[in-house]
This record gives sequence, structure tokens and C-alpha cells, in this order.
Amino acid sequence: MQSVGEIVRTEPVVAKPIVRDRRSVVATARFEWTVVALSAWLLGGAYLDAWAHRHLARLETFFTPWHAVLYSGMFAILIFLAVSALRNQARGQRPGDVLPAGYGLSLVGCVLFGIGGVIDMLWHLRFGIEVSIAALVSPPHLLLMLALGLIVTGPLRAAWRRPGTRAPATAIVSASLLLSMFTFFDQFDQPLVNPWAATVASQPSTTAYLEQLGILGIMVQTALLTGVILYLLSRFTLPFGSLTLLVGLNGAMVGSLEQHFELIPVAVVGGLLADLVVLWLRPGPERVTALRIASFIGPVGVTSLYLLVIELTRGIAWPVTLWLGSILVSGAIGFLLSCLTVRPQTPA
Repeated sequence: MQSVGEIVRTEPVVAKPIVRDRRSVVATARFEWTVVALSAWLLGGAYLDAWAHRHLARLETFFTPWHAVLYSGMFAILIFLAVSALRNQARGQRPGDVLPAGYGLSLVGCVLFGIGGVIDMLWHLRFGIEVSIAALVSPPHLLLMLALGLIVTGPLRAAWRRPGTRAPATAIVSASLLLSMFTFFDQFDQPLVNPWAATVASQPSTTAYLEQLGILGIMVQTALLTGVILYLLSRFTLPFGSLTLLVGLNGAMVGSLEQHFELIPVAVVGGLLADLVVLWLRPGPERVTALRIASFIGPVGVTSLYLLVIELTRGIAWPVTLWLGSILVSGAIGFLLSCLTVRPQTPA
């Protein structure tokens, strides 16, 4: 009969297998800032192409330097993401985890952008080069903008999935690029592109149309800007300066389309005002009252600043009822959007 000691000595020792962690790779700061820079290159190419259509002679070909900037940016980010994915796969990562969490859709967006580019070229060859609003709502261009939105929001999706509540700078820039993608479509009625409040109608019959375009532009811009900011506040706490960066970067892109460079500081200072409101009230899902107040006074402050600069530089052509009303309407839009972001409590 064997003793316990003999049993222990004769028991074979089996080494435990080493289990490798095959979750998604961690996004380094270098990786994320590279994606941000390439995304800015890509979206900057889109705005440069829009500038060319506005200021140069009618473009009758798909092959232009402006398209070259746009599509070279797309290829640059596609190559960067593809090479990163192949390297991580060679290191043992599973196919679904070869890119950091949140960046898979960016790679899908690059492929979709390439497909949309081919469709866009064929579309131009068949129907010509679109101008004005037709260029913005052209089906191939809508497909390109969808792909662009998937690409530039990679850093924002990645930050959303990570623990912690403080928004990194990469997420802020990514959100600004997302906002700029929205305002690219709205450029025909953007306050920084078309200052309708200072436009005097050549004929009295068109005055009402110019006023309608002006107040609609303020309303849509308020909704887009406030919506993106509230989306960030629903998940993150924003370091001071975040909104200055977000709004200022978007304002620089939009204001450059018609070269209204004197209006770009309005976006920068407006973002600074929004930062001060956030610093003062600390709005968020847990501070609903502060969120409601900030959502009202933020748009009111930005719209007031915009109309003040218009008055000082060009002169407001609107009656006092209209420009005062547009300020209050912008505040109301912000307040209503806050109710969608954080719904009122249901009585028990």
C-alpha cells in the first residue's frame, strides 16, 4: 500500500497551458493621433473640394487636384488601418480583434468610401459635375459622406468603449470632425457661409425668403452643434477647452468655404463661452437641471455673439423682432434637445 508521500512523488506534473489574451488590441496614443490626423486630412480634402467648386471655374472633370487631396487622404487612412490589422493578425489576434475596439467600422468606412468613389466617378461621367445643392444631395456623395462619418468617428467610438469618464482630446477632435461632416451637407444655409442677417434683398419680394433662410440656418446650426455637445456630455466630462476646440475647428472649416475669415473667431469665442458655461454649471446626466439651463443659455450666447459681430462688421438687415426672436428660438432648440438626451423622470 502506497503512502501519501509516495503518491505525491509519483503523480505526474502537468504544466498548465498559457492562455494568451486575444481580446482587441489596445489603442496607443500614437495610433489614435495618427487616425485623427489622417481623418482631418480626409475631411479637409472634402472641404477643399467644396471650396474649389465655389470659387473656381466650372469643374467638368472628376480628375482634379482637389479630388486628389480627398482620395489620397482616404487611401492613406485605409493603408494605415489595413497594415495595422495585418500586423496584429500576424501576432496572433483573431480576425475580429485585429484593430482596437471602435476602429473596425473605420476600416469598413474606408472600403465603402472607395466603392463610393468609383460610383461617383461613373456618375460624373454619365451626368456631369453637379453644382450647388445638387452636389450635396447627389446619391454618390451621400454614400461618401456616410463612409466619411464611419471613418472619422473611430477615436470617438474607441473612447466611448473604454472605462473612465474624462473625454480624451482625440475624442473631442473626432466629434468635431463628425460635426464638420454634418455641416458640410448644410453649407448652403450655414450662418458662417451665408450671413443672411446682413443681406439686403435686391427686390422687396425676396426679403421674406432671405429672412427665412437666415433663421433656418441659425436653427439648424444650433441643433447640430448642441446635439453633438449633448451627445458628448451624456457619456463624458469635458475638460476646459474641449468645446473651444470642437466649435473652433468646425468654424474654421465652414468659415473658409466662402472665405469669411472674420467670422471664424465667432466660432472660437462661442466655443469658449460654452466651455465657461460647462465649467460653471457642470451639466450632465446626473445634474439634469444644470443640463437644461446650459442647453438654453449656451445657444443663446453663441447666437447673440454671432449677430453682434454681424452688426459690427456688416450691419443687420433684419427687424429687431426677427433677430431677437432667433436668439430665443436657438435657446429653445437647445432646451428641447436636452430633453431628448436626458428624459424627464417618470412619476413612480
